[in-house]
Amino acid sequence: MNQSIYLRLAVFFVRLDIKREEAAWRKAHRRVRYEGEPLSEHLLKDIGFEKDGLSVGHTVAPEYKAQREVARIRRRLRLKLTT
Repeated sequence: MNQSIYLRLAVFFVRLDIKREEAAWRKAHRRVRYEGEPLSEHLLKDIGFEKDGLSVGHTVAPEYKAQREVARIRRRLRLKLTT
């Protein structure tokens, strides 16, 4: 049996939306790279970069961190039994 055109179109749009969300997530979680004059390893560490020029530990965008924390709090509150 053939799938209807509407079902194919719906699957196409869902896949497109998933791809868009993944690209937005990757963009938000991309690490920052230092592109300036060459500095020593110790100076880079002082300003928050590793020796290869990538930022230290700042891989998650702050707004996504906050959204994730809010989702966790909501989940905990929803699971609590109300008496």
